[in-house]
Amino acid sequence: MKLPEMKDEAFLRLAREEDNCSISAGSMQGVFQKRAVPAAEASVTERLPPPTSLDPGGLCGPEENAGTRQVLNSSERHQALTRAALGPLELWRREIELANQAVVSLAEQQTRDVEMVRQATISVAKQERRQMELARQAMTGWYEQQRREMDLARQATISVTEQQRRQMELARQAVTGWSEQQRREIETMRRETASVADQQRRQMELARQAMAGFEVRFRLPEIAETARLIGELRVGPLSETLRKYAEMESSLQRAMDSMRTPWLDVDRAMHSIVGFTELQGIGHALRTTVPAFDNVLASALRTDLGDWRDRIAWPPEIFRDSRARSDFYAGLGFDHALTDFPRPAFGQSLRIAGLRREPPALVDRYGAPVPPSVDSDEEEGLARTNMAHDWLLRLETQLRRFIDDNMTRAFGSGWPKHRLPKGLYEKWQEKKGAARSAGAREWPLIAYADFTDYEPVICKRDNWREVFASFFNSPESVCESFQRLYPLRLDTMHARPISQDDELLLYVETKRLVKVIIV
Repeated sequence: MKLPEMKDEAFLRLAREEDNCSISAGSMQGVFQKRAVPAAEASVTERLPPPTSLDPGGLCGPEENAGTRQVLNSSERHQALTRAALGPLELWRREIELANQAVVSLAEQQTRDVEMVRQATISVAKQERRQMELARQAMTGWYEQQRREMDLARQATISVTEQQRRQMELARQAVTGWSEQQRREIETMRRETASVADQQRRQMELARQAMAGFEVRFRLPEIAETARLIGELRVGPLSETLRKYAEMESSLQRAMDSMRTPWLDVDRAMHSIVGFTELQGIGHALRTTVPAFDNVLASALRTDLGDWRDRIAWPPEIFRDSRARSDFYAGLGFDHALTDFPRPAFGQSLRIAGLRREPPALVDRYGAPVPPSVDSDEEEGLARTNMAHDWLLRLETQLRRFIDDNMTRAFGSGWPKHRLPKGLYEKWQEKKGAARSAGAREWPLIAYADFTDYEPVICKRDNWREVFASFFNSPESVCESFQRLYPLRLDTMHARPISQDDELLLYVETKRLVKVIIV
């Protein structure tokens, strides 16, 4: 609280007058009688005597009354100044008193607030304690429930485990019985396989004996004899054989003279001459600049190899019985004179005709070669099949490259998704996914095509019109070429022996396709 202000002059004046009053009062001590009042019972104004008469008893003279009046006047002024000075002090005192009361009231209020906070804190603590107790009780109940549930689960697990143990024991007993049954079945299959193998060996032995007897019928003709036979062929009813492939007599004569193994059937000399001539004629046509799928050449080949243009429903027996297959081929128009030679003579005549030389190059990007068998007996018995398998695998890699390159050039790398026949894209993707899951190397998508997929891709109407018509003469010729290869393709994949008829079809159609797809 701000103290009341008083100027220095007022204090000086008050001091001087107080001194004068003190002096006068000292000289007039006893003139006036004061009533003693305790300071605690009277105010400042009450402690000052009221003004009185200068000489109430008339005891003083004029001079003395004048001095007395002066003293009294000075005292009155002093009292007035004192009252003026003490007024602000009294106000200050009252303000201090009010401030003290306000401080006391504020302290009491704060005390009450603190007490209320303390009581509220105690109430909250009690409530939290009750809640924690309830939570503890609930947790205890939950743990007890969990313990009961875990005990039930443990009992259930023990029961399931026991049941599984019994089931496994039953399964073990069943497997033991099944294994015994499997063992008996395997033993039966082994005996049956051995029986079939024995039967095949006997058949092969009979075939070798028959072949030995067959080969006895063949001989090498003399040079003069071959010239005479060609002359008979030129003027006889089979003269069309020479004209069909525009084969020159001199080249045919040289081919016959090049033979070093018996090839002329003693009993059917003209039959051997016609077959040999047609075989050389086919090789000559495929070596020249004549387009491989030219209509004239395709028609000539149908005369010798048969007409395979229509869709064929393959009889199952042709994949089990070589005789049934030979008859089936004959029914399509295949001329067996082409292959009716001893094995050595047939192989040599193919090489002279240029049909059996180097196989197509392997395109590594679209497939890997299959290693040949290391079993010498199997290799000897299936030499022709293994050779055909290698040729077909190489041919397939070239076909994949040819189709992929041309379709990518025309439609971009995503062509399989939009240009394959219905369902083929999904089938290739499924095979690729299965191979990836098995950890196999990943190839281009077309590498997962089956052999029967190439012809539908090439002959699909829009693909044919926009891409492949410029390479092949007609879709029918493409279908015919792939159908001639299908039976031996299936046999080579299952390691079944193939005939000389199949071998000839392999060389001819491979030559035709390679002439188109390898530039």
